[in-house]
Amino acid sequence: MKIKDLVLDILFPKVCVECGKEGKYICEKCSIFISECERGSEVTSVWDYEGVIKKLIWEIKYNGLRDGIKELVERIDFKDEFISLFEYITYVPMYRKREKYRGFNQSEIIAKELAKKYNLKVVCLLKKIKDTETQTKLTKEGRLKNIKNSFAISPTYANLHKSDLWRTSVLLVDDVYTTGATMRECCKVLKQGGIKNIWGFTLARTP
Repeated sequence: MKIKDLVLDILFPKVCVECGKEGKYICEKCSIFISECERGSEVTSVWDYEGVIKKLIWEIKYNGLRDGIKELVERIDFKDEFISLFEYITYVPMYRKREKYRGFNQSEIIAKELAKKYNLKVVCLLKKIKDTETQTKLTKEGRLKNIKNSFAISPTYANLHKSDLWRTSVLLVDDVYTTGATMRECCKVLKQGGIKNIWGFTLARTP
């Protein structure tokens, strides 16, 4: 453990979001109630979005508990045959004004933690060009309409060797998968930009 992390743990000890026990954001006792997501599709999710996982992700997004992402990523155990498909990892962007207000983009941090763990390259391929309404309380139809045409290819993409991206598979990261509206819209834009092989990943999926 780095000295900085040790000092932070002393000054601001991690507390389980479920029971309040010090040590981790999800203690060993409460972790037995985590429900793993077993659905297989073009979007891989690790856990069901409920219980203690839902509480921790909510704390990350709305109370700034950013180091909770590192703890969740430490729990992820990708199979070699899956993670070896990817060289690049990207993420669902936030609208600039909203990200500035929140102070971070949780999807970007997830991508960076995964990149460190699995030796991937993080690339910013998308930008959010429309300040959309939050998806949380919208219906499936409302989510699709709300998110439509809200993403574009990032200027960063122009500086990359596009031929490399065309030949490889890219992992697209978000925090939670609900209806899939955001993922599908991002994948559509990436494919229009010339990236053919895209796989989605989220920490959790709504049961």
